[in-house]
Amino acid sequence: MTEARQACLITFGCQMNEYDSGRLGELLSARGWTLTSDRAAADFIFFNTCSIREKAARRVLNHLEQVRPLKKGKPGLIIAVGGCLAEQEGRTLLERAPWLDLVAGPQHLPEIPEILDRMMAGERAGLSLTGAGHRPAWSRENLSALGGPELPRPPAAAGAARRLTASVTIMQGCDNYCAYCVVPYLRGPEMSRPADDILDEAKALLEAGVADLTLLGQNVNSYGRGLAGAPSFPELLVRVAGLGAPRLRFTTSHPKDFTPELIGLFGSLPALCESLHLPVQSGSDRILKAMGRIYDRESYLRLVADLRRARPDLALSTDVIVGFPGESEADFEATLSLVELVGYDSMFSFKYSDRPRTKAADMPGKLPEEEKGRRLSLLQARQKAVTLAKNAAHAGQTLEVLVERISGRRQGQLTGRARNYKLVHFDGPPELIGRTVPVLITEGWAASLRGRLAEA
Repeated sequence: MTEARQACLITFGCQMNEYDSGRLGELLSARGWTLTSDRAAADFIFFNTCSIREKAARRVLNHLEQVRPLKKGKPGLIIAVGGCLAEQEGRTLLERAPWLDLVAGPQHLPEIPEILDRMMAGERAGLSLTGAGHRPAWSRENLSALGGPELPRPPAAAGAARRLTASVTIMQGCDNYCAYCVVPYLRGPEMSRPADDILDEAKALLEAGVADLTLLGQNVNSYGRGLAGAPSFPELLVRVAGLGAPRLRFTTSHPKDFTPELIGLFGSLPALCESLHLPVQSGSDRILKAMGRIYDRESYLRLVADLRRARPDLALSTDVIVGFPGESEADFEATLSLVELVGYDSMFSFKYSDRPRTKAADMPGKLPEEEKGRRLSLLQARQKAVTLAKNAAHAGQTLEVLVERISGRRQGQLTGRARNYKLVHFDGPPELIGRTVPVLITEGWAASLRGRLAEA
């Protein structure tokens, strides 16, 4: 009997990449591959990459160097790079890393299993499915193949807990062209999946025991544009909730595309969780305009106010870039004041870095790295204080916690997520894993909450 081929999938970056890697794993499993986390045991190593920041790109190149000795000791090993860095660099990656066998952009993931069959049969010349410098486009066939519910999912390991959280991609690509962002050039124009395909996949996940479902897209609010007969995004949320989803979330959303109907769902759709990622990027109108973000500070704050009127306990997270070209000290102070005004529960914050082909890469007024670092440290310190205060305010409240796993913090402790996406640690028996239980919060820390089981 032939030994099963083993694939090691290593993922960097966003939730979309995590989803894509999961679906690639299912496509490979359908062809007889088994998945492993051991690079040395693998017959195929796949790096699913991010290119939104320069640091992420450098990290992938370091990992390629680390697997180079494996290729020397195992010539039949196939090494591939996928994702946004693959689309950005194209054949350049093959030139920089001659031991690399395959480069494939996100839209080519469904083709990889068949290509691997050919490579295993002897077609081993370096192959690039990308074309750096062009704008990639998804085909309906590839979008369907990457997101279809018909794939046989790999059986869980003996004794493994059922999957409690999952994501469903509802669209790919982006049409916004923010000045700093390379994503539209790497993932192509927006293309929405048919609603029936989304509903079928969501139904399959819910029937398999998933209790917390996230709808994914580069800009989910614009779902349905250009797709004849598609529901609006709010209508899609209602239809997914109607399948019996206990918890429903979505990411990422653009502030300019929020409608009154979508805002209202936070108060009227019970399954829709009281958590929202709402990127702001800057608190300065001048910088927002330079970024091409469409909205201004006041319209963003009005949106936050409308959302909190619909759902007063809404937990907000955001993205912020510091050191955008031309950002003055006054612009940066405007960002700090907005952080205080909104009171975000959490934040992803970054130093600006030039990305190829973006408008910002050619803008004057670039800030020194030291100054960008100073501003980032100040922003993160300010947000840390806000987060700690928000978490501490939960003390005395009882939250419904979906128990996900045994905690690694100490013996006898479990870990789960509240509906507001806060991480909660509490003492309890492992039999509670997979259940939703009431937890009385006793302490709020910088990154999580601590509590105890509440009386039923």
